[in-house]
Amino acid sequence: MNKKRYKAIDKRLITEGSQIDFNLFMSNETKSAMSLFLQSDTAVDGDAKVKLREIESVYVSEEDEDKYKAYVEKHLQSIARSNDIPTEQKARLVYEKASESMDAMFKNPESLENVKNAQPIVNNFIEIILHDKCAVESLMRITAHDYYTHTHSINVSIYTLSLGSYLGIKGKDLEVLGMAAILHDLGKSKIDYEIINKNGKLTDEEFAQMKHHPALGHDIALKLNINDERILTGIRHHHEKIVGGGYPDNLSGDQISQFARIIGVCDVFDALSTKRSYKDPMSSFESLLLMKQQMIGHLDMSIVDAFIRMLHKQGQK
Repeated sequence: MNKKRYKAIDKRLITEGSQIDFNLFMSNETKSAMSLFLQSDTAVDGDAKVKLREIESVYVSEEDEDKYKAYVEKHLQSIARSNDIPTEQKARLVYEKASESMDAMFKNPESLENVKNAQPIVNNFIEIILHDKCAVESLMRITAHDYYTHTHSINVSIYTLSLGSYLGIKGKDLEVLGMAAILHDLGKSKIDYEIINKNGKLTDEEFAQMKHHPALGHDIALKLNINDERILTGIRHHHEKIVGGGYPDNLSGDQISQFARIIGVCDVFDALSTKRSYKDPMSSFESLLLMKQQMIGHLDMSIVDAFIRMLHKQGQK
């Protein structure tokens, strides 16, 4: 007979007043076996919540893991809206879950289900940003300090949604902007891993390969039947330059969409301010100063200025 397997879960996500449709277990005193803590189809009352705080860990059986994941997705929306949960805590929880989903997406980018999972991530970040005045500052504090493709995409979506909201982009348009940002580096999943994570400057040949990633991402998006032109141009054109000479299409000026320009600014900021294998991170001030002084003609400076004003406004709260 197969021995039942269990997985530890984040007990903070089991909230008072919710209903669980899976069994919750805790380890017994000897930690050699599991005891039932809460039965499936039980409401989490105040007493259960107090006991949750007192025990070290709670578990679900592997057979109930999908039910638990569905519960978490449903619950993240309420976390993002809640005024009772500290901003830092809910931002960290949403970021952690976003990181898991994005890691899965970059491992299998042509899975429609994996890409669809990006939409709840965007919506959760929008909820936090729009309903909490301190949200951007908290989210910036928890953005990953080391550069990984999937966490970079999350960071860029956070900056992009914050900047888009500051610029007056609202509702469905803001959701579309967030999706464009979170998918902007989809094509890197098709670039050699050794190039993406090289410890040092890329050779001309390696950089030539890297320059294919916006077009590759655009191709993947089309295969997934993503047809919103704002998402497609955000993916394809975030490395175009205002004066021309960017890639993959050598566009300039108004040929570059607003969404691609916004994502381009946030993409550069995150790349400068996170640690890479070959460089230490710059401070926010150093990153912005470099962008203002050395990237004229590359980035849309009106958007850079708006980004600076947004960060300054957040810092005053």
